[in-house]
Amino acid sequence: MRRYLLYFLLFCNLIFFVSCKKDKLKAPKASFLVVDNASLKTVASLNQGVNSHKIVDIWYYVDGEFKGVFPVGSVMPIVADGNARITLFAGIKNNGISSTRLPYAVYNSKTYNLDIEPGKTYTLSPEFEYNSTAFFYYADGLDGFGTGSYFNAGNTNCQYTLDPTKVFSGAGSIIMTMTDAVPTTSLVQANSYYLPDGGATIYVELDYKCNQEFNVGVIGIDTGIQDKRNVLTIAPSDEWNHIYIQLTSTVSTPPTYGAYKVFIEATKNTTSPEIYLDNVKLIYQ
Repeated sequence: MRRYLLYFLLFCNLIFFVSCKKDKLKAPKASFLVVDNASLKTVASLNQGVNSHKIVDIWYYVDGEFKGVFPVGSVMPIVADGNARITLFAGIKNNGISSTRLPYAVYNSKTYNLDIEPGKTYTLSPEFEYNSTAFFYYADGLDGFGTGSYFNAGNTNCQYTLDPTKVFSGAGSIIMTMTDAVPTTSLVQANSYYLPDGGATIYVELDYKCNQEFNVGVIGIDTGIQDKRNVLTIAPSDEWNHIYIQLTSTVSTPPTYGAYKVFIEATKNTTSPEIYLDNVKLIYQ
């Protein structure tokens, strides 16, 4: 009888020990963060253009430690108690490709100091800005395209549209068309510009809507040389879309040049092709 009693007491002690260990191993109660909206602030005096963007993800850090990547609007866990430093980076689809998402290096991060309470949900609406080190060449619809302006048309199949059902923003947008007689249409920067090599961050941003694909690339300029390099072929989009086109590897690939021009070009491959463009930004830092 005593032996059974001893076994019973040992079993009770074991259960108590395991219960205590489990309590100690319990994860701290998480709090949650929701970025319900992400916007962009631009500064006209710095030639940053309009605030169109396509921020799709939030890369977030808690007290300097990377915690993950979530689409805008998702619930993100925060395991912290008391004051915490929350840092958010704006995430994009690099070259418009879902599988190459990354934090956009040309935008500043946003930092918040929050007094975290376990189980509570915090909602933020960050307004991102361009880095102060970013340099811009910018063209919108009417004042950015045309002979002697930011872009020169390669032929007469580039026109302005003021139709409010087709314009993206502002006074107007550019429309590129093609015909059987003139199947290729192109826009080329009127002036050549310095772009840094050596892996520097370089992007073209633009808003577009189109029923056929078109190409974006650069032309390296040197005495007697125009080295044309396609960077990205952009697929049709029935709705206005914003895209971030990375030029870094193209500009850094030898031979490199002291100056470049961006071109936008399309060759007819559908009936009645139309390509609408607006807010073209060439940015480096």
